[in-house]
Amino acid sequence: MKLPRIICPFLFVTSLNAQLPPEMVTAERTKILAGVKSVPKSGAPGPIAIWGNIAFPILSAPDREGVEIAVAAAAGYGKGRAILFGHNSFLDGSLGGDHAQLMENCVKWAGAKDKPRVGLRGVNAASFYEGRGFRAEKFDGALEKKTLNDYDVVIANMQGITDPAEGAALAEWIKGGGGFIGGMTGWAFSQTSGGKELSVAHGVNQALMATGVAITDMSAFDQLRAFEARPALPRMMNASEAITALKKQSNGGAALAEEEVKQGSNAIQIALAAQPPDRSNLRDAVTAALGNTGGSGPIPTKAAPLTQAQNASARIRLGMETRVLRLAATETVAAHPAHESFPGKTGADAPRITKEVSITPAIPGWTSTGLYAAAGETISVSLPIAMADKGYELRIGCHSDTLYHLETWSRAPDITKSVSLTAAQTNAASAFGGLVYVEVPGRAKDDAPFTATISGAVAAPLFVLGKDDDAKWNSEIKKLPAPWAELACDKMIVSVPTEVARAINNPTDVMTFWKKQVEAQDDISNQTAERKRPERMVADVQISAGFMHSGYPIMLHVPEADEMVTFGRLKFPGWGYHHEVGHNHQRGDFTFDGTGEVTNNVLAMYVYHAVLEKDWLIGHPAISEEARKENIQKIKRASDKWQAWKSDPFLALTTYIQLVQEFGWESWRKYLHSFAETSFGPAPANDDAKRDQFLVRYSKITNKNLGPFFEAWGIPVSSSAKAEVSKLETWMPKGM
Repeated sequence: MKLPRIICPFLFVTSLNAQLPPEMVTAERTKILAGVKSVPKSGAPGPIAIWGNIAFPILSAPDREGVEIAVAAAAGYGKGRAILFGHNSFLDGSLGGDHAQLMENCVKWAGAKDKPRVGLRGVNAASFYEGRGFRAEKFDGALEKKTLNDYDVVIANMQGITDPAEGAALAEWIKGGGGFIGGMTGWAFSQTSGGKELSVAHGVNQALMATGVAITDMSAFDQLRAFEARPALPRMMNASEAITALKKQSNGGAALAEEEVKQGSNAIQIALAAQPPDRSNLRDAVTAALGNTGGSGPIPTKAAPLTQAQNASARIRLGMETRVLRLAATETVAAHPAHESFPGKTGADAPRITKEVSITPAIPGWTSTGLYAAAGETISVSLPIAMADKGYELRIGCHSDTLYHLETWSRAPDITKSVSLTAAQTNAASAFGGLVYVEVPGRAKDDAPFTATISGAVAAPLFVLGKDDDAKWNSEIKKLPAPWAELACDKMIVSVPTEVARAINNPTDVMTFWKKQVEAQDDISNQTAERKRPERMVADVQISAGFMHSGYPIMLHVPEADEMVTFGRLKFPGWGYHHEVGHNHQRGDFTFDGTGEVTNNVLAMYVYHAVLEKDWLIGHPAISEEARKENIQKIKRASDKWQAWKSDPFLALTTYIQLVQEFGWESWRKYLHSFAETSFGPAPANDDAKRDQFLVRYSKITNKNLGPFFEAWGIPVSSSAKAEVSKLETWMPKGM
């Protein structure tokens, strides 16, 4: 069956019903997947947005809800064809499995012939494609008409190809009959481009939207090892199919099944994620399909969340609104009704002030200002002209987790906003409001300190250890009117609701503890010299994953904010905070498969010892004496000790506890510090080497042969590593 040669409009909106018949989509996908059973995942790929009339997924995988997400998609455009992959590693055919066959098929399909001429831009795979029977060569020139016309198919790593002129030339070439295969890591574009938005700043990706497929800045497929090749995939993976189905339902047609609603909603959200804010065709089509609600839809709250099963249309609408609001370049915007439930409403009578803020470029990340932008109100930032357009940004909001992927929303899924400070004065507004920051790029470390002036914001409580005292906090600072507050020291900044902050009477004790907590983990892990900025912890009504999660910032739920700022009780602040700060201190040298949730807990236990000065085994019930004894029995009973060990974090933690109990915290310190020394040789290059070096380094540090101990726990190490420590005295703890 031959793909029709019809010109696809820039967006599908004018011909929503002109989709390819299902049997034609399956036939074309079958051609691309011929001889392919599975393709390994490489790196951290992201989803491809699909919405065009002649566009369809190629490879996909289900998320935990069973919703299919595409990592590769194909499209027809004019006389030509395009294929996009959600990671550039897919472009060279080297991943193993059936990857080579897939790429051979892709070249033939994109070129619409068996032996197309192939040009490679930013892809070192000419020999691979030549080995598959194609005439292939690498070129370094721009994607322009003269160069493109030398080839039938162009394969390009799109990561750094952002020029709109190249995008326009590429789209026109495809339309005239060219075949294009591209890939990039969309979520990483912000990092590789100095903080720019993919949907706004990537000219080639924008131009390719003419085909109805695009790279997104989303991530997915975390636990996946390989993509299974399946010629039959859900039609509702194409957003235009989903919109058509929603429109039919809203016009009195048959109700969609729950799985169709989930799949269609997901496709629409992914497609919206790719759209620049100034192109409204797609969101207009979604709005028309959903029907007029007569005003604002339901507002998600903790008590009454929006769920995928019960509020699909409302979620699509709210998701669309938040994506557009986040990317909108306008300096004025109306307050979104959802802001009142979270992050909160700012009193109309609270004074709007002007404040000078000192910026230290040597400290990257978010510079706290002690200001809050009210939802829907414009604030102004002025900075020296020499600092303009150097990567500094205005950030409104600390609640940076996005919730689009979650089944339930307790707040709007995306409520922060960042605006580049490209001029001496920048005006901006947020529909949700939030604490105000100046974001300092890492590359600005050599800039001289300067002062920024911010106008139109509300004063927010901000306690700075060493600058403010408890008396000033209690009499003045904590009474400031903004709904969110921060407490800061040079090693940690915590963001909490102001109502939580006002219950604190001893901020000096609280932040002295957090300063010592981070310093303790810095010290024992040998990262004191690495620290360039404070850690951050932010309380949120809902976070993107887990009970808490690590990162910048560390995120936790609002109910835990009280414990975060309570110092002096037996175990407060408790285990979870030290666990997450520990994650931020993990390094690959001492963390291997099975220890991602273990080595950070060793660092957490150290906080109880060194900072809280308490029994370091009181922090969690899973490390009690009874629990440890049961873990020893579990490993003795296990038929596959290694599988049991690496699958149970607290069982594995018992191994580390025994080492520290016998040899003291100084042995752990010496082990972590040993990776900066040359006496133990080079750092480990892979997991096998990490386990070997764990044995060898710790054995030499303790002057004991730990080989039998590792064997008892089922930790695999090489015979050469065992031999290296075999002359030392063997040690085994009691009960093993």
